[in-house]
Amino acid sequence: MGDAASLKTWKAKPIIVAVAYPAFGHNSGMIHISSHLVKHGFKVYFVSGSDFEGPIKESGAEYIENTFNFVTPEWMKGVSTLDGIESFLFALKEVFLKSTPTGFPLLRATLERVRDENPGRQVIIFHEAMASSVLPYYYGAPLPKGYDQLPKMINFHTTINFEQSSDVFPIGPALPPASNDKERAMVKEMWDSLISKSTTLNDYASDIYKTLGATKDVTDFYFDRLMNIGEVTLLPYSPSMEFPRSDLNPKIKFIGTLPVKPIRPDLVYPLWWADIEANARLPVASTDRKKVVFVTQGTVTVDYTELLIPTLRAIASRSDLIVIATLGSRGKTLPDDVKVGANVRVLDYFSYDAILQKADVFVSNAGFGTYLHGVVHGVPMVLAGTKLDKADVSARAEYCGIAIDLKTQKPTQEALAEAVDKVLGDPKYKMRSIEIKKENEALDTLGAIEKIILSYAE
Repeated sequence: MGDAASLKTWKAKPIIVAVAYPAFGHNSGMIHISSHLVKHGFKVYFVSGSDFEGPIKESGAEYIENTFNFVTPEWMKGVSTLDGIESFLFALKEVFLKSTPTGFPLLRATLERVRDENPGRQVIIFHEAMASSVLPYYYGAPLPKGYDQLPKMINFHTTINFEQSSDVFPIGPALPPASNDKERAMVKEMWDSLISKSTTLNDYASDIYKTLGATKDVTDFYFDRLMNIGEVTLLPYSPSMEFPRSDLNPKIKFIGTLPVKPIRPDLVYPLWWADIEANARLPVASTDRKKVVFVTQGTVTVDYTELLIPTLRAIASRSDLIVIATLGSRGKTLPDDVKVGANVRVLDYFSYDAILQKADVFVSNAGFGTYLHGVVHGVPMVLAGTKLDKADVSARAEYCGIAIDLKTQKPTQEALAEAVDKVLGDPKYKMRSIEIKKENEALDTLGAIEKIILSYAE
């Protein structure tokens, strides 16, 4: 740590035990934050799956392996047949709750180890909301050895606010917020229906938690519990990106999107990238400058026939556009029968940030992490997704003026072409995207997180 003064500062700060569900979207932000905390003198232990060992160690944190790893094919078949809330309830059970029997004992052991190695030091848990590693403690599971109470906890949520509200509909229909008493009555009716549907989820959670030492049943609404873990729940975006609520939980804090990380110096660019650079150097008003459309389906839901291929076909013959597509996984290729136009460039896996620095419009299926990439670059979007939280992400993006929501998982070529043209042709989308980008930057996300952690330091 350098000189004695810096060592003294390091010792004065609480030790951070970070834990995240072992899937990319649940770890990327946490690792970014971990790197910042380590650089600012915090000791960080980080619990996650083996896929993230390298990035976690690179952040400077001490890596603790979670042997439970996220495996897509085991649950995507179930999700693929469901939309909205049904797909979300399915995922809570089959993806997140099933990780608890592995994650909870590991977190307990880590907390005990940290106490043994650092007697007398304060510990703060930095918990990714879907990690499912602490909830048994809320239902009577015994505390880790060496603790007379559960450590202070910062809850970091990696998607929209899905807590119950009198103004905002539950996940699923992706409706705008209520604006009158009649609509609020509809909101209440839909929340009541969802709560009744979620009782089987509560029973399932209760059974798991009791095997881990819990003594009480899960009777509270599961969605509300996830948003109320610990002292504060951080939402990594600005207030304008969420539906307004008259009953917003005071525990929730909007901290803004994480800043763009520098492009890795070892990133290997495709040979055709020189054309992208040359196009970007042309004056914006030049008739020779082509607009750049970036399209991806992320890394989880990757049925290219739903969005990526229709987008390529919708604008394949456009001489005024350059289309860049990423396939979401190394070594992936498009099917042999898919022919792309001369204006299309296809990559198997590549840095979103590198492309978005050159993009004029971003087409995606509204995975939350992917969506935030568009936000931090101020790039307006065309969104099409209905699985899990995607319909609700899309609805919020359109509501705040930075995207067109196509309200379907499988948009037509005609709808895609029309939406891309609308975003490119109406300057309000770009102007609003820049406003939202600046709003997020002003929140100083990393600095805000550090201040919040220190506010709970003893």
